[in-house]
Amino acid sequence: MLKGLFRQKKSENSKLAAYVKEYFGFKPRQIQLYEQALRHSSVAVRENGGIKNSNERLEFLGDAVLDCIIANYLYANYPNKTEGDLTKMKAKIVSRRNLNAIGLDVKLPEYLDLNLGGQEVHQSIIGNAFEAIVGAIYLDKGFDVTEKILIKLLKKQGLNLKIHMDSDYKSKLHEWCQKEKKSLGFRVLHEEQDAGKTKYVVAVIVDGTEKGMGEGKSKKSAEQLAAQQACMSIFGEK
Repeated sequence: MLKGLFRQKKSENSKLAAYVKEYFGFKPRQIQLYEQALRHSSVAVRENGGIKNSNERLEFLGDAVLDCIIANYLYANYPNKTEGDLTKMKAKIVSRRNLNAIGLDVKLPEYLDLNLGGQEVHQSIIGNAFEAIVGAIYLDKGFDVTEKILIKLLKKQGLNLKIHMDSDYKSKLHEWCQKEKKSLGFRVLHEEQDAGKTKYVVAVIVDGTEKGMGEGKSKKSAEQLAAQQACMSIFGEK
């Protein structure tokens, strides 16, 4: 029985090592770090009322390492940007949506160890696990290797595009309308509820003329998409 468990554990370790090699480009030295990085608190060992061996501590570390790497990259590559500009740029890169997308790209959900009782895996769990993986790589391979791997992954996700992208189209449109002394408004064209889900279709009106239309699960998301379309029309940008 013990031999069987040992063989099973060795097989799991080999599978995890192959995963790290395929998606991060190196053979791990301390495989237990990656096991922990992929272990959600729902399956962690509980001792004395606390959680032990979940990925939360590695997530904390990875978050700090990630911030440092991105700050260093922006500082080196954008010497003419102010502190405020650099802060906004960093926020776009380390957004939860971006980290979730990277986690999906490297197939993290397929390797997560968790027990949610049949519930759907929330996107934040994937992003948190990716931060934990960053923490594991840092402890296993050091800062320089982690930096090289992370920048490569971020560039694959369109790092430079995300830095320059103004995701708050609504605010940008509002500022432009104020500057140009034009009226700005949003109009709900359609609202639909089906099986407990709501869908909104919203138009953005600039000086009485419809400049864009967006559809979303909330008025806010629909307005942002409508504003994005308006910005494309007015400023010629995507």
